[in-house]
Amino acid sequence: MNYRKLMTNRLSNLSCNTQDKSTAAVALLAGLAVGAVLGVLFAPDSGKKTRERISDKALDFADSAKDGLYSLKDKINTGKDSLVGLKDRVVHNVKSKVDQTSQEFKDFRDAELEKVKSAADDLNNNIQNT
Repeated sequence: MNYRKLMTNRLSNLSCNTQDKSTAAVALLAGLAVGAVLGVLFAPDSGKKTRERISDKALDFADSAKDGLYSLKDKINTGKDSLVGLKDRVVHNVKSKVDQTSQEFKDFRDAELEKVKSAADDLNNNIQNT
């Protein structure tokens, strides 16, 4: 039998879609499961010891998953607090700028009104002197 031709034919029929990684993930998980089962079957320890080790490893995995979850919660809370602080600083800065701009506008308006009033007074004086 021509294995090279068979392999070429099989490989050419495979999908080259790089977006679909589900088949590879399923194959990886199936390989891990088969490896775990074979490891347990051919383990040199007794069944009781093997079950205890599996139980211990499962508990260790559960503990590390809980630790990871608590760590993630802490990071989320820290990030939330940081965002709240950032929001407060931005709001304070915006309010300060609005107050400053409002005060500058009032000062400008008062100065311009003073100029108009002064010009009106000068005009009234000129009219009365003539």
